[in-house]
Amino acid sequence: MHALSIPTWMIHVSSVIEWVVAIWLIAEYAEVTHNRSWYGVSFAMLPALVSAMCACTWHFFDNAPRLDWLVVVQAATTLVGNITLMLAAWGIWRSARKATGWQLNSFVLPVLLLLPPVSVFSLSKENLFAFSLFPYLGFLWFLTRSGLTPRLALMGFYMTLMFVAITIPAGIYAKATYGAELANVDWLHGGAEFFLTLANILVVLGFRQALSQHQAMDRTA
Repeated sequence: MHALSIPTWMIHVSSVIEWVVAIWLIAEYAEVTHNRSWYGVSFAMLPALVSAMCACTWHFFDNAPRLDWLVVVQAATTLVGNITLMLAAWGIWRSARKATGWQLNSFVLPVLLLLPPVSVFSLSKENLFAFSLFPYLGFLWFLTRSGLTPRLALMGFYMTLMFVAITIPAGIYAKATYGAELANVDWLHGGAEFFLTLANILVVLGFRQALSQHQAMDRTA
C-alpha cells in the first residue's frame, strides 16, 4: 500500500463514502419530491461506484502492472456509468416537462452523445476515459435544463469537470517530469483527486439541504 500516502488514501476513501451517501440521499429526494425519475439517477450512479472500487483495489496492490486490467475495467465502468447518468438525467428533464411518449427532438441529443462511445474500436483505458466525457456532458446538460436539480448539487456535478481538467495536465506533467503515471506520483495524484472529493461533498450537501427544505415544508403544511 506504499504507492499512496495516508492523506491520498483518505481522499480516495472519502470520495467513495461521499458517493455512497449521495446515492442514498438522491433516493430519499425521489421519495420526498414524489418524482420517481430521481430513483433512476440514484441507480445510474452505481457503475461509477464500481469504477471507484476498481481504482482503490488497484492502489491497494501498489498499482501493480499485472493488475492493469483493473484500470481498463475502471475506465469501462466510468463510460457505462456516464451513459446511465445521462439517460437518467434525460428522464429528469422529461419529467420536468411532463412529456408523454417518445419525442424525437428530446431524444436526438442522447443519441448524438452516444455516438462517440458506440464507435469505440480500441478498448484502451485512454480511449474509454476520453469517450466517457461525452455522455457526462449530456448528463450535465439535461440536469441543468430540467431546473429540478438542487443548485449546490449541480455545482458539485460540474466541479467533476474541474477534476478532469486538472487530471489531464497533471498526468502530462507526471510523465514529463517523473517519467511515471500520475497514480505513481503521490502528491500530484492526491492533489487532483482532492477536487473529486470536493465535488462529491457539494453533491451531498446540495441534496441534504434540499431534503431538509422539503421536510420543513411538509411539517408546516
